[in-house]
Amino acid sequence: MRFMDWFNQYFNVDPEASSSWISENLLSAFDTPFGFIRESFESGTNIIANIILIILITYFMLLYRTAFKNFVLSQVNPKYRTNTEQLFEQLQKLAKRYMIGQGLVIIILGLLIGSGLWVIGVPYPFFWGFLAGFLELIPYVGTTIGAVLPFTYMLIVADTLWQPWAVLAWYIMVQQLEGNLISPNVMGASVKINPLFIIIGLFLGAFIWGIPGMILALPILAISKEIFRSFEVLAPISYLMEDGLSRKSNIFLEKFDKDENRFFKLFFKDKNDT
Repeated sequence: MRFMDWFNQYFNVDPEASSSWISENLLSAFDTPFGFIRESFESGTNIIANIILIILITYFMLLYRTAFKNFVLSQVNPKYRTNTEQLFEQLQKLAKRYMIGQGLVIIILGLLIGSGLWVIGVPYPFFWGFLAGFLELIPYVGTTIGAVLPFTYMLIVADTLWQPWAVLAWYIMVQQLEGNLISPNVMGASVKINPLFIIIGLFLGAFIWGIPGMILALPILAISKEIFRSFEVLAPISYLMEDGLSRKSNIFLEKFDKDENRFFKLFFKDKNDT
């Protein structure tokens, strides 16, 4: 109080005005760290809740998988049940191939990127490498984040200018290897979707379920493509989703210009059929 009396007298400041100013600024000073802590807590809680939700959904889907399968079979005409069971087997193989292949891709990318970053002199190289490998689960977006994070980090801590740009160049080189050599040989062509459908899937996945939706977008698209291919009327859609669509643009007129492949019949009734 003595200091405040001296301050007010020396600078000729109104005591009530100075007290009010100190109270407001003191409260705002306390609000800033508490607000940051609150936002961090909420973000962390949301991430943990999403992880728990994914684990629970996966657990119950595995627990009830036979019941779901039998339910679908019971709704299918008996003469189509053999084909439906074959479709389930194909989807099971596709899911296993995706999970195993994605795990191998993460390991390969983690070791490859980490080794390159170690040579460049980046601190914690294999942490950045495996982080980029896991982010690869989100096509395009994850790849960009995986490269930007260590690049920005090296801009801050590097003693030389060439190291951050070497990091960026190494990421670009590894991504070329991953897209043209690693993933096609490890994952196979069955899970390759063209970029247009991937971008649409990422947008819808993020809109519906945030980051988990973006991670699940690619496997859902791959499974959908396999399901569409099992039905004559939906088969053209599966080829529309395939990678390399620009090279296969003539396939629709050459292979699917048939009445049984025109899925618009499902929505619009032809006058000739009446």
